Formats: sequence, structure tokens, C-alpha cells
Amino acid sequence: MNFQNTTQSSYAIQTIALTKKYPVVKRYRELILHPFERKIITILKDVNIQIRRGELFGLLGPNGAGKTTLLKILCTLVLPTRGKAFVSGYNVTENEERIKEIIGYVLSEERSFFWRMTGRQNLKFFATLNNMFGRQADIRIEELADLVELKDVIDKIFKNYSSGMKQKLAIARGMLTDPHILILDEPTRTLDPISTYSFRKFIKDVIVHKEKKTVIIATNNMQEAEELCDRAAILDKGTVKICGSLSNIKSMIGHKGQYIFQIRGTYEQVKRKLNCRTIDGTSVSLVPDCSHNTQVTLSVKMKNGKNGLSDIIKFIMMSGMDIEAFYPEEYTLNEVFTKIVS
Repeated sequence: MNFQNTTQSSYAIQTIALTKKYPVVKRYRELILHPFERKIITILKDVNIQIRRGELFGLLGPNGAGKTTLLKILCTLVLPTRGKAFVSGYNVTENEERIKEIIGYVLSEERSFFWRMTGRQNLKFFATLNNMFGRQADIRIEELADLVELKDVIDKIFKNYSSGMKQKLAIARGMLTDPHILILDEPTRTLDPISTYSFRKFIKDVIVHKEKKTVIIATNNMQEAEELCDRAAILDKGTVKICGSLSNIKSMIGHKGQYIFQIRGTYEQVKRKLNCRTIDGTSVSLVPDCSHNTQVTLSVKMKNGKNGLSDIIKFIMMSGMDIEAFYPEEYTLNEVFTKIVS
């Protein structure tokens, strides 16, 4: 009988001091000179994350950060060296079969499909591997073809699919067992910009909101993370550098010492009234707002943090300009990511 801790099962995923180490394969010379010396490389070190049910969680990090190793441990494909990992409360080292029913692992690797078979034949083969046969498999494949919008091409040869279609078939394969959790490893890596936009919308609207799945996306594309994720963890050299909502992650880094003012008026009007590039020694730049004909963005780089902000506001208002909004300019997620992993 499997015991489930109520605290652990309140999360879709939870890891506690999770660590993974591998022995380094020796070269022939090293085997002769140092036959008993062991070298160990640490891929993951004391990783602690909690992923809530129903959220879209981003696992961010550069290549070699340990993202794929972490995902493989959660999918019971790799055993941890130390620490614990729980999937819906089940320990990954003790409940392999149950976890395989709970998690769907979606690879972006097209070579994992049979190119000369149809989409339906591919899904039927993988359904058999998941102990789904006959009518049960046929019904599930029809449901998934409809869900991932491949019903019109499900009987076409896989090699003739577009990159977007191949990715959707990969999702259908990952959802054959109707898992609670879906793991996507760099899902848009091979897609063009139009297919990428469509695929991201599909993930958010269909998989998360309609199907109520917990989704984990491993990516090093910060724009993708900003568009999709509720929360994220930045992984670098096997350790979690920071974890939380994207707004909290940005606020932890602070802002640029720069303020954005939304000024009412046309670009030419504001430029004429401002008639300078500095205010009391503070750098000022005007940016036309293409989405508003009667609004201009004023970027103000402060000399000493917030000091002098009231003087800037007073100067703008005394120049006859109306301030509709102003706020500190935050770092983008891409800038935050670069700062953390540099």
C-alpha cells in the first residue's frame, strides 16, 4: 500500500534536496594511469521546487543547466542520487507504474515517430505500448485527433506533416493515458514564428484552460516563458537560482533606475513643449507610442534612484503637459535571466 503525505499530494510536483550525480567516463590513458580514481559530475544539486496543480510552470535555464535531467527524474526515466521527488504525492523511486499514468512526456524530437506511418498508425503503436488495445485505443485516438486539431490529417503519412502538426501529434501521444501532468521539453524549438504563436495559444487555451492539465515547459526562450507561464524556476549549473511568479522574479532584481511617463499629446506637441534632452541633469528621451495617436512615452533615467522624481513631475506639469501614468521601468525576463546566469 502506497502512503501519500497530504502536504506532498497538495502539489502536482514537489522536489526536496534533489541531487543527481554521474561518474565521468574515463579516457583510455586515464584508465591506465589512474585505474582506481573516480570522477563525479553533479548535474543537479539540492533542487527544491513546488508546482501547483493546474498551473503552467516554466523550467528555464541555459543548455546544460540540468532541465532535461530533472524532467527525466520526474518521469521515472532516471533515478536521483539523493533527495526526493514526488508526483501527485507519489515518490518517483517507489511508484514508477503509477507515475507513468499521471505524467505525459512530450519530446520535440521528430525521430521518435515512424515517418512512413500515418498519424493514426503512430498513435496506435504507442497506445499498444501503454496497454491500450482495440476499440479503447481507437476511441481515444479519435478524441485526441479532435482535441489537437489533426482530425483532417490523422490518416496522412507523418513525414508529410508540417512542424506544427508534428508537435501536436507529439502532444496527442503524450496524452494517450489522459495524464494529469504534461511535460513539454522545448516544444517550439523547431517551429517558425507563425506556428510558434499558434502552438503557444493551443497550449494555454486548450491544454491548460480547457483540459485543466498541469503543464511544465522546459525552455531557454524567455519570450515563450513570459507569454505562457504562471510561475517559473531559473536553473543554472544544476541549482535553482530563483523561483516564483514572473513579476516577483523581476521585482527581486529591482528596476533600471529609469521611469516611464505616459504623456497626453502628440509626439510633436510634447517634443516642442519639452524642448530639451535633460531635466535638471536627468537624461530624458521621447518615444512615439504607435498604439496611441494622442499619447507619448517619456523615458527618464534618474541620476540618484528616486531622488528628484518630484522635480521631474513638477517640470512636466509646469510645461503644460498632462501625465496619464508613470511607473518604474522593470527589466525584461530576458535581462533578468542574463543577469542571474552570467
